[in-house]
Amino acid sequence: MPKPKPIDNGMGQHGAPGQIQHPTMGPNNKPINQKPLVGNNNRIIPPGDSHLKPMMDRSVEDNIRRENQGWNNNDRGYYWRNWGGFDMCHHFDGTFHWWGFYMADVYFWSVYYNDYYWWYDPYWHRWCHLNNGSWWYQDPENVIYIYRDGSYYQYNDAVGGVVLNPDTTPPVDPPPADPTPAPAPAQQGQMYYSSDGSRMVQVVGDDKQAYLYDTAATPAFDAKYLDSGVNDVRFKLDDQGALATIMTLTDGGGFDLFDKDGNTQNIQAVPQSLSDGSATTSTVGKSLEKSAVLNGLKAGSVNW
Repeated sequence: MPKPKPIDNGMGQHGAPGQIQHPTMGPNNKPINQKPLVGNNNRIIPPGDSHLKPMMDRSVEDNIRRENQGWNNNDRGYYWRNWGGFDMCHHFDGTFHWWGFYMADVYFWSVYYNDYYWWYDPYWHRWCHLNNGSWWYQDPENVIYIYRDGSYYQYNDAVGGVVLNPDTTPPVDPPPADPTPAPAPAQQGQMYYSSDGSRMVQVVGDDKQAYLYDTAATPAFDAKYLDSGVNDVRFKLDDQGALATIMTLTDGGGFDLFDKDGNTQNIQAVPQSLSDGSATTSTVGKSLEKSAVLNGLKAGSVNW
């Protein structure tokens, strides 16, 4: 989930796009049986997971780019293409080149502009672009947000990974309500991802409790409680780029260390030279509040 660089997208000048007209017939004049892609409560959502396969196919994208560049802009027709085994429909509305993807029982439309796919969020009124399998929003100040499960998170770098902070901006047009609401979802909070993508730590609640998650499709363990009063989470990778250690920085200047599976790592005794030349040992733990090393960790100046 690498952070995309700010782009000169040119989409901020465009408001809500006109409603794309669904073609009346599919490829070879066959009826269209697919339904629009929606999520829970019939909320409009961008394509994700398996629905991204044709959009991320390099040959498909190259063909789309060539067709857009060579298009007669007076042509407002609908034209079916089959590239890479995927059915898609092209339409130019005078402003945008729209591409409709028809897969299994659903379809979805996207604008292809400036070498990116774009999706317009009808609730927050934001143009989002596709990058590395995720949808991103760039505000006028070039602040980057990632779209996840119907919510936006501000994306920032963290030590050994990234941190996602929930965006509290309310939607311009509220999405459809749930006629049979489920129990309230888990509280949103900061989410810290390790650079290797294998683990996520979520910090939630007023007491800032931290929970560790395995991000694999089949997690090796359920969510594990790590710590409370957590202000920051840091990750350390080994020489092969795999996660080795997780650090939680807590209220009062303390910190705790865990392995990649959430097991506590004991602070190793450090030899300390005494004035008479002998040696003793000291330990570092939660009670440590005044430490140049710890302050350096907090400031990011020490590579732990």
